[in-house]
Amino acid sequence: MSLDTAPVAPVNDVLAGLKLIDTDTHFSEPYDLWTSRAPAKYKDLVPKVERGDKGDLSWVLDGKALFFAGGVSFVTKRGNKIGYYSQDITERGNLWDEIHEASYDAKARVKFMDGLGVHAQVVYPNIMSFQMSDLIALEDRDLAYQIVRTYNDAMGEWAAEGAGRLYPMAVMPFWDIKLAAKEAERAANELGLHGVTMSGAPHMAGLPDLGQPDWDPFYEVISDLKLPVNIHVGSMPVAGTQAKFSDPVSWPSLPKRATKPVHSVQIELNNSRFISNLVVSDIPQRWPGVKWVSVESGIGWIPYVLERVDYEYLEDFEGDPAPDAPSAFEQFRKVVYGCFWFEKAGPTLLLDYLGADNIMWETDFPHPTCLHPEAVRRSAEALSQVGPENLRKIMQDNAAKLYNIPL
Repeated sequence: MSLDTAPVAPVNDVLAGLKLIDTDTHFSEPYDLWTSRAPAKYKDLVPKVERGDKGDLSWVLDGKALFFAGGVSFVTKRGNKIGYYSQDITERGNLWDEIHEASYDAKARVKFMDGLGVHAQVVYPNIMSFQMSDLIALEDRDLAYQIVRTYNDAMGEWAAEGAGRLYPMAVMPFWDIKLAAKEAERAANELGLHGVTMSGAPHMAGLPDLGQPDWDPFYEVISDLKLPVNIHVGSMPVAGTQAKFSDPVSWPSLPKRATKPVHSVQIELNNSRFISNLVVSDIPQRWPGVKWVSVESGIGWIPYVLERVDYEYLEDFEGDPAPDAPSAFEQFRKVVYGCFWFEKAGPTLLLDYLGADNIMWETDFPHPTCLHPEAVRRSAEALSQVGPENLRKIMQDNAAKLYNIPL
């Protein structure tokens, strides 16, 4: 049975009537995304797909292979989900003509969402997230910005094709803070995009850290336009200074099927660095209108991080009392959101700690750990103990308010 004709599984009655908003999905960049849009002087310089010595297709920039080509989609045209251990996204991946059209085609995505019972999706890039470090490293800054601008233009077009149901996030040229502010304005005012995505650790690439006043021009624009800043785990490895996806974090003795979840844990917990820094900074006081989202990293670990920060940072010592500062929990609830997908403990047992106003739902379509094929049913089962008011916030209202999505 194909994906588009599969019957929708019955869901918890509480979900009936809600317009479900999926806050983390991905867009598979078509092979001609940049070459078809680039001005003549950039046509041979922008990212393109080439065949390597071993016959595999890769995205190439400035003569350097960036990432395998294939769309990072693990949902096939037939509608089935293939095993993450059979074709790891850190290795060869799958072939473009094997992946489901909803991975890259806006109209197919909306049809796919109709089959799921999902009203809207927030959408993130693949290579424009995972490989942003290569743009930072480019000596030709004009080319780097052209690549960012072209992607955002394409996302404006894609959103327009999505009948008000698709909300791709704009990528930022954050190596130039004033240019990033201008691009955020352009993304919102000219392209109709509803948020931005960038790294939570620009200082790892020699840029100012997010707490420094250098970022104030960017924060002013983001705050005025009410554009949330989304820190996706895919953007965390910056300029080769953080753990790469291929680093050997798993034991060599483990079978291949076991290594992927070990890698996933390490990658996703990278966002603990971003959150722990943010909640002890003065950003939430100086820029209360700037909202931050920890994307594709779950929420079950967040209470520990906040408790750990508060225990040590707010501890009194003789002659050195605790600083007069808000608690990490206050800071989190004021400006930070977390997203979950497969978890049960996080969204059901930790609402009192985190606050239901700060939690959103995602499916991670079409990545290896996405909730496909029955995302809504699986989530309804996981949230069976959540009351109707909190369920409405988590599955609909929080995202609608944050991303300005009409209901």
